[in-house]
Amino acid sequence: MSNGDKIKRTWLVYSITKDTVFCFCCKIFSPNKFSLSSHDGCRDWKNISVIIKRHETSSGHTTAYVNWRDLEVRLKSGATIDQINQKIIQSETQHWRQVLERIETLIRTLAGQNLALRGTCEKLFEPNNGNFLKFIEFLGNYDPIMSKHIQRITTSEIHTTYLGKTIQNEIVELLANKIKNHILAKLERAKYYSLILDCTPDISHMEQMTVVFRFVSATESSSEKPAEVVVSEHFVTFLELQDTTGANMTKVVIDKLQELGVNLDDMRGQGYDNGANMRGKYNGVQARIRQLNPRAFFVPCSAHSLNLVLNDAANCCMEADAFFDLIQGIYNFFSASTHRWSILLNHLSDLTIKPLSATRWESRVDAVRALRFQISGVYDALIEIAEDNTLTTAPQVKSRAEAKGIARNNSNFKFVCSLVLWYDILFQINIVSKMLQSQALDLSLALEHLNATKSFLCDYRCDEAFAAMVENAKKLAVELEIFEGFDVDDPVRVRRKSRQFLYEGRDEPIVSPEQNFKVSFFNRILDIAIQAINERFTQLSKYNELFGFLYNIGNKHFTDDELLKHCKDLQLALMSDIQYDINGVELWYEIKAIGRRLDTSNSDPKSVLKCIYTSNVVEVFPNLSIALRILLTLPVTVVSAERSFSKLKIIKSYFRSQMCQNRLVGLATISIEKEIADHLDIEDLVKDFAELKARKIHF
Repeated sequence: MSNGDKIKRTWLVYSITKDTVFCFCCKIFSPNKFSLSSHDGCRDWKNISVIIKRHETSSGHTTAYVNWRDLEVRLKSGATIDQINQKIIQSETQHWRQVLERIETLIRTLAGQNLALRGTCEKLFEPNNGNFLKFIEFLGNYDPIMSKHIQRITTSEIHTTYLGKTIQNEIVELLANKIKNHILAKLERAKYYSLILDCTPDISHMEQMTVVFRFVSATESSSEKPAEVVVSEHFVTFLELQDTTGANMTKVVIDKLQELGVNLDDMRGQGYDNGANMRGKYNGVQARIRQLNPRAFFVPCSAHSLNLVLNDAANCCMEADAFFDLIQGIYNFFSASTHRWSILLNHLSDLTIKPLSATRWESRVDAVRALRFQISGVYDALIEIAEDNTLTTAPQVKSRAEAKGIARNNSNFKFVCSLVLWYDILFQINIVSKMLQSQALDLSLALEHLNATKSFLCDYRCDEAFAAMVENAKKLAVELEIFEGFDVDDPVRVRRKSRQFLYEGRDEPIVSPEQNFKVSFFNRILDIAIQAINERFTQLSKYNELFGFLYNIGNKHFTDDELLKHCKDLQLALMSDIQYDINGVELWYEIKAIGRRLDTSNSDPKSVLKCIYTSNVVEVFPNLSIALRILLTLPVTVVSAERSFSKLKIIKSYFRSQMCQNRLVGLATISIEKEIADHLDIEDLVKDFAELKARKIHF
């Protein structure tokens, strides 16, 4: 300006590609094509100042500039003709977002409750159109958003409904991926993890392997929230196996870890059942993975091992096997007829007889309990059926004969003694089995429970315990009104074996029936059970010796030299080539330092780790925090994998046997990790759904 002021020409635009200047408002709003509003613009740089001055003082430019600014004001105030269309578009977008939110929430709820989504029909207001569409119809009666959506569908106003099976699968997969990403993010922060695997056939006779990760989530305290140390076990996926050899299963697992982006070198534990293809010393999955990562310690499932202890004891002699056959035979006899079952219920007060489990031996205590405390009622029911003269048909006569035979076996004093013995054993082992199925269980606590079970069996194998067992059996014999003692068995000829040397003695038969029962049945069962515990939990004891010094850190159980040796041994165990997780000498110093500051009454690994994170001293005790996290990461049981199979049987049932693998994994993930699914942000889900692929509808 003539007075020296500078005013910015907002209407003047420069084109880099054409090296020209334009008047923005005249190019848009003026019908006249001036030099600055023409297609080519103006690039007469020698006379540009005169051209610009002449242009901005022209009437055409002034009119175009005023129209430009007037439109800007009207756009901001919503006074344009387009504004109505904009409001319609925004309203439609909001409507579809609300519809999708309801659809996603409904699918998440149905999947979380293990309910089938689809039926035989895929149309609204039709019979057998499935739970999903039925709930959509239900929502339409009370929710205005869904009511409007249904109305537009039924009147053919819209053809994009987002209620079909394809959208259902997309949303199920989206929810499952969000849950999986949440778990993998937590695992990445935790660094160390254990792999838990187990296999079972599904309803379509396909072998399904479940993959579960166990890790420790530890966060330091802050002003917003306190420190947190959580031992988590999360389901990730089901893998369909075509071959169940150790080599193929290892390959499938390694490929899946690579697909998930999980580092194999960070694996510190493996938890499997006692199958040969899983725990095999040379060709099992655990051996093959340890060849790739020697620090991935294999810990066999304690609950499975305890189950096999009972299996060994129950199959050690013919009498034990016959005892359980009789227990199952009693259940089969009464459950085969509603008439017999009603007679049984008339003689029982509280408990009813149960079948035997083919796999879960510790659960057989339920089957034995009913007979242990109500054997007289069962016996009376059998006698009533056997002496019922109104049963005259051939099948009824056969039932009477069968009842009489079972009653005769029940009235045997040896059977009564076996009943008392097995109930005592199963009751104690069932308690330990339940404790071993806890997700928060660690090595030391598991071994403590197992040692208590071993102590019980050792204490039970004595003359006093045998006499007490016989006395309890005699009380039951009084109720049954049978002979309170051991019958003399039929004499069995002892086969004379040829002797190689003269000093060899001949086997002499035990004449006393009671002594024979004690030696061949009572002592044998207990000896086999004690021996099986010693053999099957050797590896657990080995790992407990390696990590045992990390328990009760506040209590000085070791001298400085012993503690230093344990720390160095742990360093060697956690070393691979030149990589190691901890420094043994530094760990020794850290344990000594923190031991002076801990409450000795609460110094278990989890409490010590939480104390470190609560005080924000991880940088002071780095080796100790790593060692404790690895210890807590080691799995003691595969119960989480077993529980995922419970969901598998519910989701992929007889009526849904043809379900594809992706849908099965998605529904199982939402159901098993329901707690994570319930806390997903619905806004993020809508956004991810909109970005999943090109959509006809804007969200």
